[in-house]
Amino acid sequence: MIADRPSRRNFLTGASAATLGLGASALLGSSVIVSAQGVKIPIQLNWIPSADFAGFYNADAMGFYKAEGLTVEFLPGGPNMQAVEQVISGGVATAGLPTFLTTTVNAVQKKADLVVIGTVFQTSPLALISLAKTPLKTAKDLVGKRIGGTQGRKRELDAVFRINNLDPNDYRFVPVGFDPTPLVKGDIDVMSVFSTSEQTYSLTDKGIEINLAYYADLGLPTYTDPIVVSGKVLKENRKAILGFLRASIKGWEMNVRDPETAPKFLAERYAGSTKIDIARQIRVNRAQMPLTQSALTKEKGMLWLDKALIKGPIYAGLTAAGVTDLPDVDSYVDTSLLSEVYGTRNTLL
Repeated sequence: MIADRPSRRNFLTGASAATLGLGASALLGSSVIVSAQGVKIPIQLNWIPSADFAGFYNADAMGFYKAEGLTVEFLPGGPNMQAVEQVISGGVATAGLPTFLTTTVNAVQKKADLVVIGTVFQTSPLALISLAKTPLKTAKDLVGKRIGGTQGRKRELDAVFRINNLDPNDYRFVPVGFDPTPLVKGDIDVMSVFSTSEQTYSLTDKGIEINLAYYADLGLPTYTDPIVVSGKVLKENRKAILGFLRASIKGWEMNVRDPETAPKFLAERYAGSTKIDIARQIRVNRAQMPLTQSALTKEKGMLWLDKALIKGPIYAGLTAAGVTDLPDVDSYVDTSLLSEVYGTRNTLL
């Protein structure tokens, strides 16, 4: 979640293409490739290389995937990529990280054969900020305000008002880009951001005090960076997906222990042509770490997700946003792999 990420973080809206082939390898379950070197799993990321994916970089660089007989290929995303769900359904990637669970729900509504097997973020970094002089503690503080956000954000803001029994007509939506200047100049009172983005840092680095409220705390939670695979791949290659999940958990556990290592791996091994500011990525990584943990992860372990949260508050938010005919959660969320990987433990290292 770094500075320049136009169109990455649209809550309810929708790749790099990869050529898959390993000589005499055999293609199983669309995108899982088996060869003499082991099993190759391409994973579609939702953005350019960044600390967002720290645990996965750890899992690769520290040999956790290799220990499972896996070779993981990270397919970078970007502002113009197609939806992660489409990349998975098309067989280009074995697994993927959509920005929000809600886009996966939308794909499942359209009959996409997708399964959610875990999630990186327990609390979405999607948030609202205001200058210190403007209170921002509850949804009622938004009444009468000029709220800035990217195109498409109004739908979620309206949902926040409805969830809190407020009239969505009692605020004014102002389309803005990613530059927080309109907030500083007083053209808007509140701005929709990602809490770990440059929008936030560019203000605090200048000594500008801000208030911050997560959408989740305002009644509109969602999971961010859910781990999604195709149903066909899971059915035909469950062992490989279990290995991928087990190794990824270890990578994220290592990230909690040491948030500085993954950004260094990122710069050294995974950045490609993307210029990486290691110090900034470490800061992003430290800021996002609490959002990847919760009472649930303390009880059960990293990457766990709660079906009850989806069936309850997340679906309530989608309903308030005008989404209808929501799919049965059990039809596309499978926590059995997490149960199998963890057993009776809540850590793997």
